[in-house]
Amino acid sequence: MQSSRPPRHTGTLVQAELFHNALMASRYTLPTSTKSARTPTPEPLVESGFSEIALNGAPSQCLQWLAPVLRDLSQAQAPGWLTLLDPPAAVSHLWLRNAGLDPERILIVRSKSGMNGLELCCELLRLGCSHTVVSWMSDVSQAGITSNLLTRAARDGHCRSLNIRLDTCLAA
Repeated sequence: MQSSRPPRHTGTLVQAELFHNALMASRYTLPTSTKSARTPTPEPLVESGFSEIALNGAPSQCLQWLAPVLRDLSQAQAPGWLTLLDPPAAVSHLWLRNAGLDPERILIVRSKSGMNGLELCCELLRLGCSHTVVSWMSDVSQAGITSNLLTRAARDGHCRSLNIRLDTCLAA
């Protein structure tokens, strides 16, 4: 009589493959003393470039969706600040703490009236003091030139640029 269960070693192979894939995805590297000469250098944890998230809904709902993204960014092992440029007024140090973020690793920058938000964002990116600059600009995706400027500035500063576009959210 044959069993309908797969052989025991099959599960071990699948588990080993899953472990290997998870290890490779985490970009874990061996300590330098055990590396072989043929081991390629891993990519940096912070890849420079520009991304955008568009949110729709009530302001509180938009902030609920945004909190886990900001939490992940604030816990990044990359050096530098998580910089928030012109976030909605509701995003304060109190909101950050209540959302489970570490306000000591986050820099909130609010531009003064008459300042060009795009120029300020590019300058923050080029400085390289942040691992990620999160901006709230509504017209970035409509202008390809704008996203190209942000991408170039992020690469120059070796950081990331993330724009949050609040389509129908009231920036309270």
